[in-house]
Amino acid sequence: ENRIALVIGNSAYQANKPLNNPVNDAQAVSQMLNQAGFEVVMAFDLSRDIMKQTVEEFAARILEKGSNTIVMIYYAGHGMQVDGENYLIPIDAKFQAEGDLPEQGVKLADVVAALEATQTKARIVVVDACRNNPFGGSAADDAGGFALVDAPEGALIAYSTAPGTVAFDGLGKHSPYAAAFMRPARPPNLPVEQVFKKVRLLVNESTDKKQTPWDSARLNTDFVFFANAETPAPAAVVPVKVAVADLGSRPARQAYDIVIAEDSEEYYEEFVRVYQADPLADHIRRLLNRRKQMQAWQVVTHRNRAEDYA
Repeated sequence: ENRIALVIGNSAYQANKPLNNPVNDAQAVSQMLNQAGFEVVMAFDLSRDIMKQTVEEFAARILEKGSNTIVMIYYAGHGMQVDGENYLIPIDAKFQAEGDLPEQGVKLADVVAALEATQTKARIVVVDACRNNPFGGSAADDAGGFALVDAPEGALIAYSTAPGTVAFDGLGKHSPYAAAFMRPARPPNLPVEQVFKKVRLLVNESTDKKQTPWDSARLNTDFVFFANAETPAPAAVVPVKVAVADLGSRPARQAYDIVIAEDSEEYYEEFVRVYQADPLADHIRRLLNRRKQMQAWQVVTHRNRAEDYA
């Protein structure tokens, strides 16, 4: 199995205050992926032209690897959405209005499409963006953050925060998301879907419930970052999934961890119904309401009809 990864860290923004951690995050994630058997292409502080060129050259390298290849992109830096379209922000971006973004940013969909054009075993895209956005939020989304996007077939797309919300750059050496990602990715034989469930729990805990990562997975193959035939998969890394109907049999805090790990409307709605008087239910309500808003916005932007925006 071939493994190749592109890791981008944008910190040195020219028109806004530089970010402290994306380059640090990219370096640390690159080191971990290299240890996991990835051929890693690192790129730091990219202008728009260089960023697009880097993605194109990376896609060309994937073609040389063949179909038995795991491909990963990890991006750390600024990102935002306008009219339901998500953009990664290069360091030379300068715009006064949201209408300038298509000419200043790099469309995330184009990055994903560059990977889709290649025949690979699996594609993983991790976006640690929307960090305290200095560029301002979307007119349709005053909280900022990315729009809701579903992963294409054979891919997993992970975001550092829920749709329509912002992420923290972090006060330490790494962002809360990068620091969390590097912990559960290391235990041997842990399926990648379980890794991101654990990341969601860790980030939610470390940010006092202010940031909840989100992911969409449609992988057609099993994948672990580190494999060891002699070591069993770690037990109880994430809460054991229980049926929605049985959620009420658990203490509120345990049920909270379960629904955060599962991150689905069905589980959120049941938690709010069963534990409506518990303080934790307020946070779940906010997550649920924001998810429904972003789903409605996704429908509107896909239809793109004037009457739907009214």
